[in-house]
Amino acid sequence: MKIKSRKPNKQRKALFNYKNHQRSKLLSCRLADFLSDEYGLKRIPLRVGDSVKICKGEYTDFEGEVLEINKNLRVKVKEAVFEKTDGTQFHPTIHVSNLIITKFKRIAKKMDGWRASMIERKAGYWDEDYIAPKKTKQKLEEEEEE
Repeated sequence: MKIKSRKPNKQRKALFNYKNHQRSKLLSCRLADFLSDEYGLKRIPLRVGDSVKICKGEYTDFEGEVLEINKNLRVKVKEAVFEKTDGTQFHPTIHVSNLIITKFKRIAKKMDGWRASMIERKAGYWDEDYIAPKKTKQKLEEEEEE
């Protein structure tokens, strides 16, 4: 879905009305250098439970776990806690573009199956020996014979 209008109110409305599968592309976040080298990706959708580092803006150099992701591409980080003048504490919302993923959420020491399959699919795309998943065994055998 492409937003054609330049009006800010229409931009916000379209963003708010995106479906989840469309919004996940917008929620893509950079990977740290060591993760990028390991998995062969530069960006991947952010999920609750991932560890992130804030690299830009007012809250630079905070590292922590993602608590919540809002519909307007804002994230609350666990360790970024501030105090108001009345003494109450709050987690400021930070835009996804200001974050770097430093660690994936693990369930029982394993990566989430959905994310693992996505990493495998995306990382393999850039390999020279990559075989598109749509090709069947018959087509591959025919290509080898020729």
